[in-house]
Formats: sequence, structure tokens, C-alpha cells
Amino acid sequence: MQHKQVKPRVWAIGGGKGGIGKSVISINLGVALARKGHRCVLVDADLGGANLHTMAGIPNPGKSLRELFTKDAGNLSDVLIPTGINNLGLISGAHALLDIANPKHLLKQKIIRQLFTLDADVVLLDLSAGSSFNVLDFFLAAHEPITVVVPTPTSIENAYHFLKAAFYRRLKTAIAEAEVGHLVDQAKEQKVALGIRTPREFLQHLAETSPEAGAAVSEKMAVFRPKLIVNQVRRPEEIALGTKMSTACRGYFGVEMNFLGGIYNDDKVVLSIQTRKPAMKAYPQSSFANEINDIMANLLANKVEGGRV
Repeated sequence: MQHKQVKPRVWAIGGGKGGIGKSVISINLGVALARKGHRCVLVDADLGGANLHTMAGIPNPGKSLRELFTKDAGNLSDVLIPTGINNLGLISGAHALLDIANPKHLLKQKIIRQLFTLDADVVLLDLSAGSSFNVLDFFLAAHEPITVVVPTPTSIENAYHFLKAAFYRRLKTAIAEAEVGHLVDQAKEQKVALGIRTPREFLQHLAETSPEAGAAVSEKMAVFRPKLIVNQVRRPEEIALGTKMSTACRGYFGVEMNFLGGIYNDDKVVLSIQTRKPAMKAYPQSSFANEINDIMANLLANKVEGGRV
């Protein structure tokens, strides 16, 4: 009996800094979903620096996003490969093309549209580090845009920069869609005199001076509800970073950021990378696996609609 295809939920794992565990979290969330019976497709959207296939123990994926750039494949589904784990497929990132890290706008939009046509329950994007427009557009397209941070000053700073860039990228789109650019320009010119210091205060000012415009922009911005994971935790007090960052985002941006949970440092994760087996598969009873399962449960329980539909 064939199942009726519905649009998948899209989760995107991003962050402002490399080396914070985005790929490890991505592949293990994928394994966790698959083991719970959810059909999942992992997409290595780290264009030009793909490594999910290696973490999955696939030395040569054979097909990748490269084929879409060279026009050897027309659709994302054409480059989907099995991982050897039931319910889990992989679309590998591209290699060896200089222009892949910066795809043309139309091709990027085509890829984003096709994410929502894949035959899966969840499509999970592993994004590049940084806050380029391409990274931000994939992040903002997701129903669940997830930021990873580790408890170090540089990672925290980069995470704030990443969230700020994502917020303003989304705000620019919201302003254009609401056709209130002239009001925004006026507010920018007078922001010092008006005492506007934060994006939240700007949105409040817009709502006060033009309720209709403010409501239109607020409606467009309502879909921006980022999530947060604190990774590589060593001490219990570091978990509090999640709540602190959520509070700071609410105060500065006027945006709710849901803290999904923390992941403690676990030597078994290092071993799993060395042996090219996801920790969820190699060490299903580890503390890391339990924390991934908790984060997955929090994401599956989330009913707030966001991203592109």
C-alpha cells in the first residue's frame, strides 16, 4: 500500500562558526528520526565542504549536489542515495567545483523549492559555517531553523552575529513583501532622535506610527522562530547559556528563541567520527544518544509553523 506524499518538515542546522558540531548533530538527529520510524533525508548543504557522507561511512557517494550544478541531474531526488540505515537517505554536498559555494540565485531557489517536494517526513539540512546570503536563505527557508553554539566567547559572539544576520535578512524580505520600505527609511533617518536602539524597538515604533504597516511586518516576521542547541558542554552551569541567549534574543530582537537542550562532551562522539559510524548507531545507550533523542522529541513536539510552506 502506497503512502500519500505530504510536504516534509524542513530542519536546518546552522551557526556562525565552524567546528561546533553541526554535522555531528545533523547526522545523529537523522539516525534518531529514522529509528523512530520517521522517513528522513539528510542534505549536506555545506556547499564546497561536504563531509556527511564520510560520517555516515560512505567513502564515495557517487552522486551529489554537483550533478544539479552541472545539469547532469534535474531534481534533488535524482541524487538521493541510501545510507544503509532504514528510513534514512542522504543528498551529499558537492565537490571540486569552484563556483559551487556560491550558486546562482535561481539555482539556489530551485534547490530550496525542491526540498519541500522530497518524499520524506523530515528533511534535515547541514549548513555551512558563517552567515553568507546562501547560508541564511537555506536557514530561513526551514520550518525549524536551529542554531548551534558552544560555551566559548568566540562561539557565543559568532552565534549572535549569525542570528542578527538571519533576523535582518528576514526583516528585509518582510519589509519588501509588506511594501513599507518608505516608512522604514524614515525611521532609520530618525532612529537616534527617536531613541531606537534595537530591532525590537524599531518594530514597536513602526507599529505605533503605522499600525497597519506594523501589523503587516510583524505577521511576516512571526515565522522567524529560531531554535538553539548548546553543544560540547563540560559543566552543568554551561547549560544556562541556552536560557540566557533566549532571553537576550527576546529583549533585543523581540523574537522567541526556543532552547532545545544541551549536549555534553562525550568521548564516544570522537570515537564514532574516527570509525565513521554515527554515535546514535554505534553507541545507542550513550549520554550523547539520550540527549539527541531529547532534542529530537522537543523538535517533533513543536507545533509552531515557520519557514517556507
